[in-house]
Amino acid sequence: MRGSRRGLMKQAGWGIAFVAVCLLGATSVWADEGEPQGEESEEATFVGTETCAMCHDKEHQEFKLSTHARINVKGEGLERQGCEMCHGPGSLHVAAGGGKGVGGIVNPRKDPSTCFECHLDKKMEFKLSFHHPVLEGKMSCADCHSPHGTEVRPWSATTLQDINEACYKCHKEQRGPFVWEHEALREGCTTCHKVHGSMHAKMLIARDSTLCLRCHTQVNFPTIGKRSHTANLAQGTCFSAGCHTAPHGSNFDDHLRY
Repeated sequence: MRGSRRGLMKQAGWGIAFVAVCLLGATSVWADEGEPQGEESEEATFVGTETCAMCHDKEHQEFKLSTHARINVKGEGLERQGCEMCHGPGSLHVAAGGGKGVGGIVNPRKDPSTCFECHLDKKMEFKLSFHHPVLEGKMSCADCHSPHGTEVRPWSATTLQDINEACYKCHKEQRGPFVWEHEALREGCTTCHKVHGSMHAKMLIARDSTLCLRCHTQVNFPTIGKRSHTANLAQGTCFSAGCHTAPHGSNFDDHLRY
């Protein structure tokens, strides 16, 4: 009786050992399958603007005149300069022979996070209640800005084109010409609008009639022009109260009405 028990225990022990060996072997196989095969993926390194210029000469010539080209900090360990400040290290891109999206090159037109690394204030403006839909992916910074060229701030006094040209790309109905123009447009759309984002509807700088009164004030206020606006100012904004309904310009009325 004791012998048979010993035999059973011995067989059970061998069985447990066999199962343990199988599990260890299987674990080893799974571990091998989960590990990356071959050499580890190579990390991209910086190659310098001169290397980029060999293929992208047009962009390189434009970039020389850009405001971004002036950002050039010399020093040890500061290889991220020129093109690679925004597009990332280009060694893998060069090794692959170039091509869109090849070698991990960053395209700011598709991913504005590169722009936001420096322009943090604009990122916050895009989060205001009324804004251009950049964070939603419906447009990009490059739709209004030319980061390689001189027109980095197209609605500023430094622009070589029409001061409102960037806005007119989409807002064609505001371009005119109008028989009766609103002279404020000569100063630019930014006279009334916050171009990245605002807490006010229509991305306006100020709300209600306060916006218009920034320019249209006179000593005998509330007389504006040649008539009193006491009753009108309480009815709403100058353009929503049924008065000056064409604030950008009109072809029908010298008081900017449709």
